[in-house]
Amino acid sequence: MMGIQAFDDVISYLQTTEDKNGNKVDMESVIASQGADFRSHYFRDEGLVNLRSIAKPVADLALGAAIGKGLRFKETEIFLDTLVLPFISEYCQFQSEDNRRAWSQVTVKDLLRVTLGHDKGIMFSKDIKDRDPKTFVNYVVNYPITETVGEHFVYSNAGSFILSTLVTEFLGLKLVDFVDEHLFRPLSIKNFDWDSFGKYTAGCTGLWMSNRDLHKIGQLLLNQGNWEGAQIVPSHFVSEMTKPQVASPTHRYIESRAFAKWSYGLNLWICEDGSYFCDGTDGQYLVIIPDQKLVVTALGSQPDALPVSNALGLLK
Repeated sequence: MMGIQAFDDVISYLQTTEDKNGNKVDMESVIASQGADFRSHYFRDEGLVNLRSIAKPVADLALGAAIGKGLRFKETEIFLDTLVLPFISEYCQFQSEDNRRAWSQVTVKDLLRVTLGHDKGIMFSKDIKDRDPKTFVNYVVNYPITETVGEHFVYSNAGSFILSTLVTEFLGLKLVDFVDEHLFRPLSIKNFDWDSFGKYTAGCTGLWMSNRDLHKIGQLLLNQGNWEGAQIVPSHFVSEMTKPQVASPTHRYIESRAFAKWSYGLNLWICEDGSYFCDGTDGQYLVIIPDQKLVVTALGSQPDALPVSNALGLLK
């Protein structure tokens, strides 16, 4: 195990390696921490970067914090096993009784581990770019459910978007404000932005943060929801996030990768060795290696993320 001692090797790799198109790897920053040892390298001036899919576990942590405080939608207390149909049926229109019946089995946990029964991922830029954001909710609930809800996993943006809509419809505030209240303020994260899909915070993408603040999220995960002695997120919720929730290996499993997507937790990829991470388009990485008590975060503008994954793999 190399650990944080290999940090300089990671930076050197990123500075000297070319991607598949022969271009220099375009990174913003890399931060690693292991106990009191904190190291950072900035390839350019620090700024806010779109975390892409790393927005998902950030929203999950805020949800966990709120559940720990007794979160309710109307008179119903919310848990991971709460069924979502009674809530979403108040603001969406089903076009098929079959889909309504399938959605009657969907729980909050299914939104987060993306076991919605879809045959492919949806709510990515390629399938919503020509759609009116006002139609996104109905698009998701009417997308055909052809597989077994709660069992069939396929990576998607759909679940986190629906979570965002639930927060807005039943708490009367946007997801960005919900996350600010339950997560960002306790972590002293003040500088951020989150893109919207119409009246809803995107939820699944579009969260803009600095790497230094993202690293706090990683440290919170490593410490089982505890931050400087305060339990921000219940430890049992973090345990649910970071354990395998779906059959392994996943449909995105590539054994040769430094961080192979062996299984999936709650919006976190789980490696066979117990490491877990989330990655976003353009080479964004949030990586936790528990047995080394190591947290690594990397942000950039690097569409070919393989060099970034290979570089971070030097820490394992």
